[in-house]
Amino acid sequence: MTTTMRAQAPVQLDLFGAVVSAERQRVVDALTCLRDAIPEALQIVVELRCWRPGDSRKPRAGGAWAYCISHAGLGFEAAAEWWAGARECGETWGWSRTPANLMPWEELAGLIGDDPRRAEIAGWVDTLPSIRWRQLQRPHELWPDPGGWHTSYFCRDHVDEHWTARRRAWQLVLDLLTDAITREAS
Repeated sequence: MTTTMRAQAPVQLDLFGAVVSAERQRVVDALTCLRDAIPEALQIVVELRCWRPGDSRKPRAGGAWAYCISHAGLGFEAAAEWWAGARECGETWGWSRTPANLMPWEELAGLIGDDPRRAEIAGWVDTLPSIRWRQLQRPHELWPDPGGWHTSYFCRDHVDEHWTARRRAWQLVLDLLTDAITREAS
């Protein structure tokens, strides 16, 4: 397994000092991956760091994205590039390869750290019992393609005593990330 992430290309400024679209696209892609592919997005938004004791760069995939959550930051790459694109270039590809792009935690904190919705989400998380992994996971109906899940998953979500607050917290996470994406894309 590859244990290092590719270094980011330096930011290229145009004559007027604006960042060229490749750097903006990298930021938008990281935020989109976080919003659309990562079941632990709520915990990432609250913590703005890797909460796991060990530093794993093991890749995972969801929807259109490959990603990993490491102590260095959020690794991400479009799944098509991570899988087929790298293979076509003769690079290590798929499960043997850490996603190529990295958003350091400090950069993510600069993008969403001051959003007041984070405080509300973190406040809710603090009210949960100590074994709370299920409540922190993305509700099945809030995935980009909820029609792919069996109805039993929705039922299990809805009967949980924390359902209403969990749904609200997750909607805040998705709104926060969508707003950040919109800001960065414009």
